[in-house]
Amino acid sequence: MKLNVKNMLLVARSEYIKWLMNPRMVMLLVILVPIRELIILPMLRAAQEMNQPLNIFESCIAAVNSGWIILLMPLAYIVLISSFPTADDNMMFYISRMGRKNWILGEMLFQVLSAATYCLVMMSATLVQTANHSFLANGWSIPVTDYDKVFGEAATVRMDVIVPPNLYYQMSPYKAFFLSYFLMFLFLLLCSMIFLVGCLFSRKLLFFFLLMIQIAVGCALKAAGTGMMWFFPISHSVLRAHYRSYFRQYIFSPWLSMGVFFVLLVCLAAISYRRANKVNLDMIGGHILS
Repeated sequence: MKLNVKNMLLVARSEYIKWLMNPRMVMLLVILVPIRELIILPMLRAAQEMNQPLNIFESCIAAVNSGWIILLMPLAYIVLISSFPTADDNMMFYISRMGRKNWILGEMLFQVLSAATYCLVMMSATLVQTANHSFLANGWSIPVTDYDKVFGEAATVRMDVIVPPNLYYQMSPYKAFFLSYFLMFLFLLLCSMIFLVGCLFSRKLLFFFLLMIQIAVGCALKAAGTGMMWFFPISHSVLRAHYRSYFRQYIFSPWLSMGVFFVLLVCLAAISYRRANKVNLDMIGGHILS
């Protein structure tokens, strides 16, 4: 069957609606709790103590550069997509009507939509909680840049841990915001594409645990600060890991990290596209986590 954009969109829309209606979406609330406790409340406390507003994007930037949050966000996302591609009694008829190539391209489009939606929800939920105490401008706030210096040992918040200085010394908040979320989006998309390849090779459970392990090990190596961390994709998704503390010199260029993600994504997309005609559809789908 020839490629048909309409069929691709129908596949993507069907999967996307099922994903949005998945009861596991409640896991988003689980992620928002540590973000509020570890990021939002301390930043609001610091702003109140200094009687100065925050930049509206600073809490969002802090969330995707925080050690615990960058571990939890991809783990939760993988769980949310663990039952996709979906398989039901009508799957054989559905794919034969759409065409295998259209089906796999529609699944790839769904991966893009799900990763983008996940990032957008996390970003919006974080932003809303600090909006009333924030300003909109392309400049860092006084609580972020000066709180630690003003209060010293009497500080109740470690602002340099929440928003690392190597970000506000190196770039504007707009740039930090864009790069932080785009890198995280690319990493989530990479995880979903790896998982899709695992499904097509009937190794869904194996690839699920491999993704979990590489995220955990990558975070551990990043926390240790060893150069080995760059062999794990999750390190490329953390903007703060790319810059030195004060000097405007890359440890690893974020633009090069984007290139790494794009190359891996193209390779995985090519593998999935070629595999679509050979895959045993009876081995696709099923729920890893019941």
